[in-house]
Amino acid sequence: MHPRSKMVPVLVLVAIVAGIVSAVALSGVLTQTTFSDGGTLHYQFIKRVAFDFDSGWHTHAGLTVIQVQEGSLKIYERGNCTPVTVNAGDTRIEIPYETVRAIGKGNVVWTTSFLIRAEDPLLTPMPASYDPCPGIA
Repeated sequence: MHPRSKMVPVLVLVAIVAGIVSAVALSGVLTQTTFSDGGTLHYQFIKRVAFDFDSGWHTHAGLTVIQVQEGSLKIYERGNCTPVTVNAGDTRIEIPYETVRAIGKGNVVWTTSFLIRAEDPLLTPMPASYDPCPGIA
């Protein structure tokens, strides 16, 4: 038997398995939205040093990664008034377009990495009247 003829059944089997795996992996997806495709992607990395920081309620139009180097930040999410504390050495990923608020008491140092569409702002503040968690500060 010619060596190339042995490869045909193997290639067919690989193609069938790949098709089954991709069908299974996407079988439960109801909708899918692509926010950016790489051709219009903008990235920015910002290191901040602050004392008694309060971001106010806001959203980000893309993926936001927070890495705390010193101190800690309490991250509040809309609909959940119990904060997640991001301590020095910790990383937190914020979901695009979800409303959040970050509060840091005392000295805080952190880096924020943004991946967004080039035409979108890094941060969109909510109106001053927006306060889903009254009394936090």
